Order: sequence, then C-alpha cells, then structure tokens
Amino acid sequence: MTYKHPVLFVLGNSLSVLIEKMPSLLEKDTQIVFVGTDEEELKQYSSGKKLIVNEGIRDFYIDETILYLNQTEFDNLEKAITYLISGTKNLFVLFSLSDPLSLAITPILAQSAGRSDCDPSFIAVNMNNYDSHDEKIANENINYFLKNRYRFYLIEKEINNFSLQANEEKSNSELLDEIINSLVKNLKQAESNIK
Repeated sequence: MTYKHPVLFVLGNSLSVLIEKMPSLLEKDTQIVFVGTDEEELKQYSSGKKLIVNEGIRDFYIDETILYLNQTEFDNLEKAITYLISGTKNLFVLFSLSDPLSLAITPILAQSAGRSDCDPSFIAVNMNNYDSHDEKIANENINYFLKNRYRFYLIEKEINNFSLQANEEKSNSELLDEIINSLVKNLKQAESNIK
C-alpha cells in the first residue's frame, strides 16, 4: 500500500489562523484539514481541506470547493474522518485545550486513527485564560489522553513564556518537532504583537 503524506487536523479558528501562516508545513506536502463550526470562518483559509461540523456535532460536511463529496456518502462524522486519514501513517491533531469542539472531535480522531493503523500525535495549546467551564473542558481533555495513553503534547503559556510537556521522552518525528517549534514561535510573536 502506498501511504499518503502526513495529515494535520487543526481544530478551531485561533490555531487555524496561526497554521495558515506557516508555509513550511505545506512545503513538506502535509495535508492540512481545518475543522470548525462556521463555514464562513473556514473559507478564509486558502490552503488545506475544510471539515465543517455543526455546533451539535451531529451533522457535518466537507467543503465541496476543496473536496467534492456527496454528503450522503457518510452517515456519521467518524466515517468522514476515516476517509480523510485513510492511507496515511502519520496523523497530527492540533487543538486548544479548553475548546468544546476539541472535546467532541479528538476522541473520534483517536479512535479512527486506531482503526486506520496510523500513528497519531495530539498537540494541545493551553493559554491559561479561561473560566471555570473552560477549565472543566481542559481537565477532561487532559484526562482522556492520559487515561488512553495517546501520544500527547501540551504547549502551555506560563507568565511570559511557553513550556512544552509531553507523555513521551523524545519525539522521533521531524515534522512533529517542526509543528511544535513553529507553533511556539508564532504564539510568542502573536503575544508580542498584542502588547
């Protein structure tokens, strides 16, 4: 079987904006899938595929301007995700730790990866700027990945810097290292532009 290039799922608007500004990922033939609930928001990204999921997470479709699919081909979101990752060996999922969308989508991605025999890495970003409801979502996300022993990286904002925590010693993927390093660099840059 011939394997496709690595697939990077980016959940939510704030991280999608950062990834769109990282042309080096596209140069490595990485297939990017932007996931969100707002069609107009997703259409602003010029690269990658767009997976549009409604707020109830019961319905979805893939933007047919990027990839034409008949909506009736899939009867649930898991089948769409399995289709998008089929044939790849390397799956990367980037999400905000306190985003409710990530809590709904990342378990489906993890289960689909297991059935598709690909190696998933989950990268969460925690900006530490949330209320008690967001904190509950963040804790549920962390517990899910640690309990199920998926490869999990956490980029966390600490005062004026960002730290990286992982549940494995050293990554063996240059692309994963590049995603994490580029993301931290872009987060720092975004922070300095706000100040």
